[in-house]
Amino acid sequence: MNVLLTCAGRRHYLASYFQNVLAGYGKVVGTDMDLSAPALQACDVKAQVPGVFADNYLNNLKEIVIKENINMIFSLNDLEVGLLSENREEFEKETGATLYVPPVKTLEICADKWLTYRFAKEAGIDTPATYLNLEDAKTALATGEVTFPLIVKPRWGSASIGLFIVDSPEELVEGFIQCQRAVTKSILAELGSESSVIIQELIQGHEYGVDLLYGKKENFIGFTAKKKLAMRAGETDKAVTVDPKLFEALVAKISGMLSHRGNLDCDFLERDGKFYLLEFNPRFGGGYPFTHLAGANHVQMLINDYQDLPLPSYEYKIGQGFAKCDTLVQVPVN
Repeated sequence: MNVLLTCAGRRHYLASYFQNVLAGYGKVVGTDMDLSAPALQACDVKAQVPGVFADNYLNNLKEIVIKENINMIFSLNDLEVGLLSENREEFEKETGATLYVPPVKTLEICADKWLTYRFAKEAGIDTPATYLNLEDAKTALATGEVTFPLIVKPRWGSASIGLFIVDSPEELVEGFIQCQRAVTKSILAELGSESSVIIQELIQGHEYGVDLLYGKKENFIGFTAKKKLAMRAGETDKAVTVDPKLFEALVAKISGMLSHRGNLDCDFLERDGKFYLLEFNPRFGGGYPFTHLAGANHVQMLINDYQDLPLPSYEYKIGQGFAKCDTLVQVPVN
């Protein structure tokens, strides 16, 4: 029973979770562009790969999967998730491994913040008012549909690239132009340049992260909800688990309309007692450790599900607070 973590990066904790579950009967293999990536140091086997957009990337990855007899593959990078999702059927046929990435339709909704907005409206889920161009945003301001401040950001976003909070018509125009330039100069340009910027209502309130778990047959298993207490570099740094009843109705709508495999990371903002869907990340996100440490072991459940073994009952402790801290691992040097 072997698992591959691709674009492993800094997620040393995730590799360790898989190590703990597979101890004695499986191995954890990790890939990254840099063999000194911290997560690779917790893997049984580490392999260097080219960049995600390199012509030989998929073939290189397939060779590793076949060589290491991989059963389950988890991508930890937004851009790679898209590539694997678009090639999921062919990749699985050629390697025999199961890719824990979403089907293309789900990928499109998760990756594209405009489609996320439209999905939420269709599902009857509250979401920040969102506009694809300056004219529509200006009209909404004039009619009082929204008010400043607004947030301008890439339609396909990652790591807070090109994000601007604006407080006036002049700042709105300038922020829109600056965001377009930032997208053009970043790796996000690979995802599309036309209508690449959105303007969104700025919801000011507490942020929540909800981890939904799906099995290999895209069956929904359960979810954990957390209130974020602090953020650092775009990731949850401190959080406390909250009562799942707060999100049961919202999760039922999402899981009933979105197919997936693995972990689906959902972000919500709270205002006046309402929860507004902000975005989806169809992978293990930076907030997953809080889910895991509170008792919802998605890693164990996924491995059991893959082997058609009984799943432990889905539960977690409410009111459990956790905080990340820096640690050091020894890495290879040239």
